Amino acid sequence: MKDGKLIVIEGSGDSTGKTTQYIKLKDRLLNEGYPVVLHHFPSYGTYHGLLVEKFLNGDFGECASDISPYFANSLYAIDRAIYYLKVLGPAYDNGDLILLDRYTTSSLIYQGAVISNEDDKKRFFDWTMDFEYNKLGIKEPDEVFFLHMPFEYQRKLWLNRKTNDGIFKDILESDTIYMRQVYENSVILAKYLNWNIIECIDGENIRSVDDIHQEIYSKVKTKIKYKMLVQYKYQV
Repeated sequence: MKDGKLIVIEGSGDSTGKTTQYIKLKDRLLNEGYPVVLHHFPSYGTYHGLLVEKFLNGDFGECASDISPYFANSLYAIDRAIYYLKVLGPAYDNGDLILLDRYTTSSLIYQGAVISNEDDKKRFFDWTMDFEYNKLGIKEPDEVFFLHMPFEYQRKLWLNRKTNDGIFKDILESDTIYMRQVYENSVILAKYLNWNIIECIDGENIRSVDDIHQEIYSKVKTKIKYKMLVQYKYQV
């Protein structure tokens, strides 16, 4: 059995360019011939993602603060566990590179944001990781690339998207106070779990998409090469 590698692209909230970077990275790795398995969580349009869609639609409460973070996380966790069992786990065991847009990391960011007490917050972090990585048996990420953009910048980008294109607002996105809490929680979490932080601002300017992509790509290639070297030495 060969071990693959599981890489997650995360962000400090909405409009950090997370999905854009995920797409650019996956396109480049696929073009270079890497065996990449891709997924964006939650799994919309599936039976295992249905409860998440209901949660985001407000079926279990009208705002995030009304809902237990442990309950909300469980809905997402079942989606991740089923998809991991069916698709991601076998791919990882086959030695493939798994690239994810959101993962357990997003539940830590978004559900943990409703907890104000720092000790309670960290207990939730630890509980969630133990529940999913140990009890449910999904793979802990080998690397999390965390796109950090100050809240004022990402909020402005989000509002521009809403004005120009129109975007779906779920119970999380519609609460400005909560979204600031998400940002603050994500920064705490990135440091707590030692994620690979990618700064999206250079001075007062937002870095270009290509500039950020090149930084992520270079770091991913280093990780891939290291993993391949370790496997080769083991086989020898």
